[in-house]
Amino acid sequence: MSRKMTFPGPKPLRDYAGNPLVNPTPLAETAKILCKNHNSGLSAFDTAGTNLFNAVEAANRLENGTVEINGNDLERFMMQRLCAHTFSNVATFRGVPLGCRVPQELIREIFTQEEIARPWGLYLTIPPEYIDKPGVNMEFAPFYNLPTDQAIGCRISFGRVSLAAIFGPVSPGLPLQYYRMAGFRFWVDGAKSFEIRLHWKSGAQSDFIDLDYDRTPVTTN
Repeated sequence: MSRKMTFPGPKPLRDYAGNPLVNPTPLAETAKILCKNHNSGLSAFDTAGTNLFNAVEAANRLENGTVEINGNDLERFMMQRLCAHTFSNVATFRGVPLGCRVPQELIREIFTQEEIARPWGLYLTIPPEYIDKPGVNMEFAPFYNLPTDQAIGCRISFGRVSLAAIFGPVSPGLPLQYYRMAGFRFWVDGAKSFEIRLHWKSGAQSDFIDLDYDRTPVTTN
């Protein structure tokens, strides 16, 4: 029998090499762009990200359960992290701040509309190699269009579940698949042990992604 689960507490982000990242929480620059009503709802997006991380962590411990998460809020959680890291100048290339920006019109669109228009939004992608280390780490990598100095998305890996939020044209070499998936199902010895359900304003655009006991995607439609 499945049981619904909720989780407290944020987790630290790490870079592509597994090193801890400063996790900026003030979103003052974002707040300047949004109205008071939309600013008051920003905390719900952190909850979506924290719940997903902890759900993957529970699945990795071979626990049984079901977690319900708002997929649209998850996209906005990733946009929040992208804004925070960009405005705080945390994003660097070989130690040098990139000095990129997030367009104000993009911030307004993502945080004020009920759903971001496709093809922008959440995709499954490939996690970095270090994420295979024991335990579940949370890795963050921003995507920038360097010729225009604009942020266009980011990748956050919750252990082996690696997601990309895309808000503008990206390199064709970036592996993206399963747009706005229905969620994730974890299997152990042929039996489903854990399920993460993502709910979308306009419904899921891809089926559930199945992962076996070693957290490798195995079947999906």
